Amino acid sequence: MDFEHPESHDKRLLWYALGSFLLVNVGIWAVYHLLHLGSPANMKGDWISFVHVRQWTDSWLPMLKSLDYFHDHPNEPIYYAKLYDTLIYPLPSLLPMVLLRKIGLQPHELRILAVLSWLACWGVLGFSLLLARVELRRRGGSLSFASVLAVAVIWAGFYPLFKGYALGNASTFLSCAFAALLWAWARGSERAAGVLIAAMTMVKPQFVLLVVWMALRKKWGALASCLIFAGVLFAISFAYFGAHNNLDYIGILASLSHKAQSHFANQSMFGTLNRMTFHGENLPYHPFVYSPNIPWIYRATVLTSLLLTALGLFFPWGKLRGSAGDLGAMTILSVAASPMAWEHHYGVVFAVLAWAWFAYGAWQVRRPWLLALAAFLTCNALSPIHQFLSAKVGWNVLQSYLYFGALLLVFLLMRLARSETRGEPVRM
Repeated sequence: MDFEHPESHDKRLLWYALGSFLLVNVGIWAVYHLLHLGSPANMKGDWISFVHVRQWTDSWLPMLKSLDYFHDHPNEPIYYAKLYDTLIYPLPSLLPMVLLRKIGLQPHELRILAVLSWLACWGVLGFSLLLARVELRRRGGSLSFASVLAVAVIWAGFYPLFKGYALGNASTFLSCAFAALLWAWARGSERAAGVLIAAMTMVKPQFVLLVVWMALRKKWGALASCLIFAGVLFAISFAYFGAHNNLDYIGILASLSHKAQSHFANQSMFGTLNRMTFHGENLPYHPFVYSPNIPWIYRATVLTSLLLTALGLFFPWGKLRGSAGDLGAMTILSVAASPMAWEHHYGVVFAVLAWAWFAYGAWQVRRPWLLALAAFLTCNALSPIHQFLSAKVGWNVLQSYLYFGALLLVFLLMRLARSETRGEPVRM
C-alpha cells in the first residue's frame, strides 16, 4: 500500500477542522450581516444550553410521564395513555429511570438526566480519541496534540450531537454508547460491544439490524453477550411493567412505519420525497402534524429502506468484513433506513468519521477530499440551504444534505473495503 509518513495527518486535519468550523459558524454569519439578511440559524442556542448544562425534555417528558401513568394506573396500557406526547421507546429503556426513583432521586430526575447527557457528549469525544489512538498505534503512529485539538474542534461544531443534547433527547446517550462500542470493537473487546449493542437496541429498535449483522458476520461472542444482556433487560421489564405492556410495543412499531414528518430535520428518504413534492411541513414544525399518506412515497421509502438494509448486510467487505468500518457503515444505514431519521440521530457518525480518518484517511498520499465533504455535510448546520431552497422546486432536495452526506460516508467505507481487498491505493 502507498502511505505517507505517520505524522503527516496532524496539520492537515487541524487546518480542515479550523476552516470548517470558522466557515460555518463565523463565515455564514458574516455574509448574512454583510448582505443585511438578518441572523442565520446556528448552533449558538445549542452551545448555550450545553455550557449551562440545561436542556429541553424531548425524550424525558414522555418517558417520565409514562412512569407516572403506570404508577397511577397499573392495570391500564402504558402506550395508549392520552396524557402526553406519545412514548415511542421500548419499555426496557425506562428501567434506568425506575432505578432513579427506587433510590429516591425522583425530584432531581431532569437535572440528573441533563448532567448525564452533558457527560455523554464529552464521552463521544473521549471514546473517539481512544479509537483514534488504537488505529494510529496499529501502524506505529501516535496521537499528537494537533490531532487531539483538531478532533475537539470538529466535536465542538458537531451539530447532530449538540442538537440532541439541547432537545433533551435520548440520542445523546446512543451517540456516546456507539462511540464506546466502536472503540471496543476496534480493540477486540467484542463481548463488551455486544452488550452496548443490546443497550442501544433497547432505545432504538432499528439497531436490531446490528444483531442480524453480528449473526451474518459470525461474531458469536458478541452476539451471545448481546442476546444475554437483552434477555435480562426484557425479563426485568416484563416483571415490572407486565407482559401486556411490553407486547403492546409491537403495535406501536407497526404504526410508526406509517406516519412520519416532512420537516427538514427529518433526514430520510421519506422526508426528502415529501419536501420535494411539497407535502406536509418543511420550515415550520408542529409535533403532532404528520405528512399526508401518499402511497407512492410510502412504497418508495420502504423500498429504499430495504435496499439500504440489504446493502449493509450483504455487501462483500472482503478483508474489512466484520471490521469497525463494516460495523460503522451498518450503524449509519440503520439510521438512514428509518422513515424518521432526525438530525440528532446521526450523532453516531462522529465516531465513524474518526475511524475512517485515523485508520486510513490520514495515511493515504492523495488528499481525502470526498471524506472531507462527507464530514462537512454530516457535522454542520447549513441553515442557508433550508432558508433559501425550501420553496425551490428541485433544489430543495439539497435540504437532505445530512442524509446524503451519511450515505456518501458509507460509500467511501465500501470503496475502501474494495481497495484494501484488491491491494490498490486507498482513496477516500
